[in-house]
Order: sequence, then structure tokens, then C-alpha cells
Amino acid sequence: MPDKEARDFIWMVLNDYTKRKAYKKLSLEDRNIFQNIILTYLHYVEKPQFHIIIDVYKRLYINSESLIENNFSEEEVQGLAEVYDYISAFNFDKDYFNIFTTSLLIHIKLYSKCVGKEFGGKLRDSTAILYDTNYEVPDAETAKEFFNGLIPISNEIFAPLEKGEIFEYIESCVILTVRLIRYQPFADGNKRTFRALLNLLLKRINILPIYIELEERQVYKQALLKAIKEEDYHDIINFYYYKICSSLVTLDLNHTKYYDTDFPIREKI
Repeated sequence: MPDKEARDFIWMVLNDYTKRKAYKKLSLEDRNIFQNIILTYLHYVEKPQFHIIIDVYKRLYINSESLIENNFSEEEVQGLAEVYDYISAFNFDKDYFNIFTTSLLIHIKLYSKCVGKEFGGKLRDSTAILYDTNYEVPDAETAKEFFNGLIPISNEIFAPLEKGEIFEYIESCVILTVRLIRYQPFADGNKRTFRALLNLLLKRINILPIYIELEERQVYKQALLKAIKEEDYHDIINFYYYKICSSLVTLDLNHTKYYDTDFPIREKI
């Protein structure tokens, strides 16, 4: 399938899908549609340079990604931009990756522009809360034990890729993100840190960074809380499948003018 035909296919399928369903239903039973879009993108679309994608992401979605949380500052928005510069430059063939140490580094960068930047990278010693929920977060020692326990098993997250199981890898990465958020190893910034970690992991298979817009906040948080409290990952996985496909369109297909092609700029999906 030629690049242009693949791009047209992705845009038309997702555009038709979003017109047929109200957003609140997008995370239910259409996983095959999302997987077909992802496979088409991975196999047939000529990828733009990743740093260009990150530039578009930072310009369009850094603020909305921060607004998903209630407690953030302008300095943290600037720090989040630093996080995505790090993701842009990261090379899995050369750079060291470990869930524990890479998460610490992301957290450090998130708070690198703050007055109290020494807060970044420190594990919590006190109780934590998951805002807007009644979920009882594990105590600090339990959280540290879980987080430290990831050090020797970090490479296991890549095991599905050795078998060519792309979707098993994506779903494992989403589940890992949920588990990290469940334990809240940092006093603040956990969700932003681990959503960024997820985007770094998805870069490993040429998936563009995911963003969550403010109007999606409630759907996201409901799916996340269901996964955290009940270990039912169905809705959060489907939410992220949709967001992967949405990102392919909004970060790439909608911005082909940046890549010296004759593609028209699409309307927003």
C-alpha cells in the first residue's frame, strides 16, 4: 500500500468512526478497528522524523497534558517540555533504559524548572492520595518496595517484541503505567511521569506520543480508576488504543505540511 493511500485510509476510517459514535462510547468494543489503523501506520506510512513530531506535540498538547491534573505550575509545564525533549533524543539502541531509573530521570526533568527542583526524583516518605477518587493509595514503604522491585525485571516489558507481538507489548505497557500510578511512588507528578514513560516505551515501536485533552479527562479517569481498583484493564487499554490512533492523525496526518509533501492539511478529527 503506498504511503498516501495508507494515510488516506487511516484518516477516513478514524474520521468515520468518530462521527458514528459519541466519544463516551469510543473505548468499548472496537479494538480491531484501532489495531488495523496502527498496523497500517506501522507498515505502510513513511514516518516523519521523531523530533518534528515532538515539536508539534509540545506546541499543541503540553498545556492540555498538564491540565489533566489539578495541581500544576507554569514551571512544571516547562519541565514537562524538558521531559519530551528527553524522549525525543532517547535512542533505545544506545541509551540505558530501566523502568526505575528512567522514571526517576523523567521526574527530575518534570521539576527541573521549579524553585524546589530538588523535589524531582525523590520517592515519597509520607502518605499519598489519588485526586478525585476514594482509592486508598498504598503506604510509602509498600510503594518503594514495588518500585524498587522493577529494577531487575525492567527488560521483561520488551519480551513481547521478541515474538513480534506488538499489541501484547502495547497492552503490557498500559498495564505497567496503571500499576505505577496505583502505587504513587512520588509525592506528586506520578501520572505525568508515567504517561511520559508510556510515551517513551511506545516510541520503541514507532508509535507517536499520546496526549489527553481536557474534554477527555473524565473518560480517562474513570477508565484509570476502574483499572486501579478492580484490575479490570479493558476500558483503559481501549482508551489508549483510541488515543494512539488519534495521535497518528493529529500529530502526523494533520501536519504533513511540515514534511515537504503535497498532502492537504486535514480537518481535525
